[in-house]
Amino acid sequence: MATLEMTFTKGALDKAAHTGGAATRYRDTRYPNLYLEVGARSKTWRFRKFWKGQNFTETLGTWPQMTVIEAAQTAAEFNTRIEEAGVIVRNDAPRNAPEITLRVALEQHVTKALDPRQRHVSAETAAGYAAMLRLHTPRWLDMPITDITRQMVNEKIKAMANKPTTASCLLRALGAIYGTQLAYRDDGYEHDPTYRVKGYEARTRELLFDEAKRWPAMEAISKVPNMTRRAAWLALLFTGFRMSNIRALRWQDIDFDEKMLTLGRMKNGLRRTFPLSDAALDVFRLTPRTHDQIVFEGRHYNKPITGLRQIDIDGNDVDNGGVLRPHDTRHLFSSAAAKAGLSGPVINWMRGDVTIMQGAAGRYMHDLGSHADANAIANQIVSKSAPALSVEDMLRRA
Repeated sequence: MATLEMTFTKGALDKAAHTGGAATRYRDTRYPNLYLEVGARSKTWRFRKFWKGQNFTETLGTWPQMTVIEAAQTAAEFNTRIEEAGVIVRNDAPRNAPEITLRVALEQHVTKALDPRQRHVSAETAAGYAAMLRLHTPRWLDMPITDITRQMVNEKIKAMANKPTTASCLLRALGAIYGTQLAYRDDGYEHDPTYRVKGYEARTRELLFDEAKRWPAMEAISKVPNMTRRAAWLALLFTGFRMSNIRALRWQDIDFDEKMLTLGRMKNGLRRTFPLSDAALDVFRLTPRTHDQIVFEGRHYNKPITGLRQIDIDGNDVDNGGVLRPHDTRHLFSSAAAKAGLSGPVINWMRGDVTIMQGAAGRYMHDLGSHADANAIANQIVSKSAPALSVEDMLRRA
């Protein structure tokens, strides 16, 4: 059997072909005594060594169930045993032990089971990943993770072309799960079926109205039927925070005397305190207190409100034809801050951006904004939204 030379990379191993006969043998000069024998149905790792007049041969496993690193490490162990003892001393560990399932890998990703250095995954993100896999790839959950191939992932993403955002979210979830396996496992694991699989471009988030004209934000919010949701919209508008931060707010986070609000955990995992404008304080003072801890309680007891949707000029939730989305409030807050003459770093800090400034300098930037800055932004928002009801009238209306 002739031996062909190749570089043992994932792409090359996937393409390694059977050219006829019982099998086609390949080797990589970087890995002594390790060979890949490609047959009609399988690709098998074999250890081969001629030592002191004797041939030693051992089957190690199959590709892709056994990775290159695993095969090379096993071959190196066999080589050491032969040179030291003259025989292959086999250990008691089962060869080609079944790989964990995708369900288990998801659990490891969200619970720091592999390594305490793993990044913390919020309960909301964990639930989202589980729901995404359960809805779109239910059969994969109980499959060994090495059985899920790049071709399978690529075909799945292509098949969801009519749902590009969902497809990209699914790819992101799979990439995070496999990324954790790659980063924290210490057994040479290197299988990642999401490698170079392309998602879809994010949809643009242009404002639903002409920013140069009057902003219809407060007019639309004033007509939202539910008062708690109306207050949540106003909190978004006058703080520039993300919807996840507004949903997570607790009354203990708001200091009415000092006019400050503390976010316990932002998108970058940091805790930060912000000054509140007088308008924002009025919003929180007038928000109905239906729960001892949760600021914006939803229809279900002990649960925060669900994510706000796009609304039309009459304050109704709509899928199309609206004038305001939750993300638009963040845009308007930034625009109002710019119109108030605030600098870029201050604007970023005031709206809780992940990165205030590039590099280490951003970590040491604290207390960039002030109550005066917050009021200047709120005044610009009210000015561009006028004529409209005051915050007090909007939250005391039946």
